[in-house]
Amino acid sequence: MEGERHTEDDEAQRHTVEEGGQRSAEDDEAQRHTVEEGGQRSAEDDEAQRHTVEEGGQRSAENEYSREQGNMEIGGEEIGSSCPQHPFDPVRVKNKVINGDALTDDEKKSVLQNRWLAPQGYSYPKRILGGKQLRYNPQWEKNYEWLSYSPSEDAAYCATCLCFNKVKGKNFSFLTKGFTDWKNAVGDKRGVIPRHSHSEGHQRATELAENVMLITQGQKKDIKSVISKQYDDKVMANRKALLSIIDIIVCLGKRNVPFRGNWEGSSENGNFNYFVNWKAQFDTTLKQHLETAAKNAKYISPQIQNDLIACCAEDIRETLINNIKTAKFFTVLADESMDISGIEQLSLCVRYVSEEGESSEIREDFLGFCPLTQQDAKTIATVILRQLTEWGLHTEYLRGQGYDGASTMSGHVSGVQKRISDVHPRAMYTHCRSHALNLVVVHGCSDLPIVRNTMSIIEEIAVFFSGSSARKGALEAETSKEGQTTKKSGIPLMSDTRWSSRSTTLSAFVEKFTAVHSVCLCSVSAKAATLRHSMESFETIITAVMVNEILGYIHPLTKLLQTTNLDILTAYEEARNMRQVIANQREDKGSRLCFEKATALANSIGVVPAKRRVSVRQTYRANVTTESVEDHYRINLFYPFLDHITAQLDERFAKNNKPPILASYLVPSSLKYLTPAREDEMLRWYHEDLPDQDTARQEIERWRHTFEDGPLPSFALEVLQKHNLSFFPNIKCMLKIFLTLPVTTCACERSFSAMRRLKTWLRSTMSNDRLTGLAMMHVHQKVEVDRENILRRWDASGHRRIQLEFD
Repeated sequence: MEGERHTEDDEAQRHTVEEGGQRSAEDDEAQRHTVEEGGQRSAEDDEAQRHTVEEGGQRSAENEYSREQGNMEIGGEEIGSSCPQHPFDPVRVKNKVINGDALTDDEKKSVLQNRWLAPQGYSYPKRILGGKQLRYNPQWEKNYEWLSYSPSEDAAYCATCLCFNKVKGKNFSFLTKGFTDWKNAVGDKRGVIPRHSHSEGHQRATELAENVMLITQGQKKDIKSVISKQYDDKVMANRKALLSIIDIIVCLGKRNVPFRGNWEGSSENGNFNYFVNWKAQFDTTLKQHLETAAKNAKYISPQIQNDLIACCAEDIRETLINNIKTAKFFTVLADESMDISGIEQLSLCVRYVSEEGESSEIREDFLGFCPLTQQDAKTIATVILRQLTEWGLHTEYLRGQGYDGASTMSGHVSGVQKRISDVHPRAMYTHCRSHALNLVVVHGCSDLPIVRNTMSIIEEIAVFFSGSSARKGALEAETSKEGQTTKKSGIPLMSDTRWSSRSTTLSAFVEKFTAVHSVCLCSVSAKAATLRHSMESFETIITAVMVNEILGYIHPLTKLLQTTNLDILTAYEEARNMRQVIANQREDKGSRLCFEKATALANSIGVVPAKRRVSVRQTYRANVTTESVEDHYRINLFYPFLDHITAQLDERFAKNNKPPILASYLVPSSLKYLTPAREDEMLRWYHEDLPDQDTARQEIERWRHTFEDGPLPSFALEVLQKHNLSFFPNIKCMLKIFLTLPVTTCACERSFSAMRRLKTWLRSTMSNDRLTGLAMMHVHQKVEVDRENILRRWDASGHRRIQLEFD
């Protein structure tokens, strides 16, 4: 062994002398390559030669290298097999790249910022290339900062390509197996390293790497927005183009303008496409989008319209829901109606007290339509509670229910109101006051045969004139000839559901009585002759005059009940006041005035006031024996009709003493009626909702003392609007809940009117989601929509080809 080692040392010493005495083949090749490139040796090659000579002067046992069977060894171990990897060795991330695994941000930063540095005295391994021994030159890293040497594989890698290069090419070895051809590493002709630095994939990766480093240093915010200025401009242009499309959708939706039209060949000639093209004439961004985008990526298709309409509806509903949550307590209003396509639509509205700034306002907001597959109480109650929850409302704050009087809705055993009350016992049911008033008119006009017959005759006359423009024109000409000026043309038709509209029809008939008779007289139609004969009956004339007189007192209450800022106590009080006024007509000269007016109308067409003959058996008509015609119609018509109306008002607008309504006694003008028993019952009902339950009684006493002198407000809403209730939190809470109690379901009726304007015969195939979206925009025209929020919501609703880059 000693002899072998001695021989090996002699051989190493001899090899060193030979390398010092003459230039090795490697140095000759390097010198020849240098002379070919410029005739003089660069500083880089001098350094490489010096490094080679210095390493050739001595060889330690630790850094012995030899090549056996194509493998390179260090100290007897193969490079890349069992040599431990340094933390900064690029091989650590190369394997992940080859396997297709994505590098983490920390791994990318580590590869870009850190390089493996040779320790002092380290000698790079040699490779036999072209019959010469060559090694990696660390000076290359000064000219090419992206080079990263792997000591475990004795290979060079590109740090930026390891992180970002996805383009395969001739120089892909810098990314997969590592570069080891030191002979052709640099040089103008065969230099692989400079060729790689100018490759497309490397330059793109370098740009991305620079952006990552800028982000790491805190100089940029979003990695995608800094990829390139062109990408950022593209994103902004995409957003601006879609915002323009959203503008058109919002404008058409709020104004109830149909979107679609007729198809002409392969294009649709609709309002939406027309306004998109019109706006593109002066919106260069939208014009460029329409011209350059793919045919299936212009984002103006019916499906995209539906998506954006739904996003608009969600944005409006979100604004309303936030207002309701701020108010905390609310009541639900619901009604159902069939649309033009035969689908039963349930309209859901919410009533609450909104406090914007220092003013308080009662709001009744429409939230959407819900199609009903079944119309039983269980289904409707389930749909109401489920939909309110899906919209984000907390049903534990539900304090009232407002429906019509149908048994399905109002049933006290298994109706909708009972089922919801079982879940939320504090949600008090209120029968819509407008429906109740309509029922008063229904029974008043149908229970008396003489009134029912007269109303039928007047309805036939209204249909007769509305069915022909010639008759309507003749009526208007005759009205103008008599010097009458009216706001409405013709005679309005009677509504099947809105019986209060009969007052309008009756008023027009009485006002245009002589003109109607003249037109019927001049007409050759048999129907006109029949109607004229009916009009020439004094019974018809005086019945129309008396009924019109009584319904004239009801019509203002009908208008009042349609307002929003009306509390339930005021509705009852106004109905009772109206009842008393109507009852007083029995004692006043109401019948005398009606008879005189009817006599004047009869004389204008040549009819003599008379009464029907008196029969022995009064089976089908009232004909009490009287001395005069006036007394006959006063006793047989005026009094019975008056009594029917007052009786119905007493029944349907009876005084309501339910616990929630007892809060009305907190209104200063009614404080004197707040007895201890009523106070106890009121506090028991509102106990769970009071913010300071222990001091409620003391607060009521302080409230009484506040209004001992001075003018006293008469309405609960007036108290909230004009008085500072910050020192009376319990009273404020009870008054707000009291004002939240539903009065009518007119908000639902208004939504049905919007539905009939939206879903017409020409638009009968409209889907329910589109109907609800358009209805939300049309009904809530004053609610501002956030266009960018709508675009964000639409972008997050699904995978989009267009780049918008929202968080």
